[in-house]
Amino acid sequence: MSSYVLWANKGGIGKSTLSFQLASKFARLNPDRPVVIVDLSPQCDVSRMVLGGGRGDGESKILDVMGGVPRRTVYQYLRECVRDVPVGLGFPDPSNFLTHPNTIRSADSLPLPDNLNLFCGDFDLERITQDIESMPQPPKRGGVVPSGAQYSRFILTRSFLRVAIETLESTMPGVVIFIDTDPYYSVVTTHLGLLAADKLIMAYSPSSQASQYAIYRSLEFLHSPGVSLKDDLQRELALYPKPWFDLRDQGLNIPNVDVPELGVLISNMTTSRSGIGEPRYSRPQQLHRQAISNVDGEVQKQLARLGQPATITSTYIWSLQRLGLICDFNGIDMSSIQTGNRYSQPDSEEPYRVDRSEDNQLQVAAYNERLEGVVNML
Repeated sequence: MSSYVLWANKGGIGKSTLSFQLASKFARLNPDRPVVIVDLSPQCDVSRMVLGGGRGDGESKILDVMGGVPRRTVYQYLRECVRDVPVGLGFPDPSNFLTHPNTIRSADSLPLPDNLNLFCGDFDLERITQDIESMPQPPKRGGVVPSGAQYSRFILTRSFLRVAIETLESTMPGVVIFIDTDPYYSVVTTHLGLLAADKLIMAYSPSSQASQYAIYRSLEFLHSPGVSLKDDLQRELALYPKPWFDLRDQGLNIPNVDVPELGVLISNMTTSRSGIGEPRYSRPQQLHRQAISNVDGEVQKQLARLGQPATITSTYIWSLQRLGLICDFNGIDMSSIQTGNRYSQPDSEEPYRVDRSEDNQLQVAAYNERLEGVVNML
């Protein structure tokens, strides 16, 4: 598998931070493989981190990318798809929309891995929903000599990002792609992200029942008979069977899109508790262990009810606490944190010092070990 989408129907559980940290860790562990982060959130949080965070003025860097010619953002790629694909002009080349973060980040920012690429977010992304919904659904192809367009607007538009992913896979050997999404199920861009990936990564907090219920609800949105995204795809294919044609009577070669299987379930923001004679970060604290066990059991039941494979990997990541905030603000991944160094922080002019105490060294090592463990599961 080479593409992963991070999604759950709940905000505030750290999806963007996870996307950034997992992609960066994968890139560091696999320097010979290109890694691409796709930002499908109108808030552009992961793009802000990748382009320098708050300290490196990542938001201004996003605006610079948006204002460039060409506009190398996911919004512009989708906009060109809406404009060109139905009329027979084909798909844009997604590689023309990638940016290399280290060429854009401030000169005094710590560099990210050189093999990390960004399909940049765009603050105008929600405008694409209107563009997509205004595309006409053509009448069915017909006539004595059949002519005219033939496709499902619903599926065609939701395949745009899948086409980009498959194109990047064919042109960038060994590429691994991480897609960050909006938490909302109803927006078109969330569907685009879900249908583009091979596997789904979901995260929740063991301290938040709302985020745990969101996992179960999300699985129903994707797979529940009669009312799910999977059923919507099947109904559309029955109404508009392939082969498909564009407005020039040319064949539309669109990859099959399907809802991704759940691959990894992450208990994010997990806190530790050591037993007698054990070092810190040996295992999650008892209440969190119980929450993880409960969620794992309920997810297994949900998947069985929905007729889905239950071959998921369940794991956890420690709560990054202050160091997570430092990473986001400085636009750096956890591998860049070194004990003994000072880092800017968002709420104080005084730098945050990560001293060389044994406890801090253990903490940084534990964070990186958990992130590396998740990456090795992919």
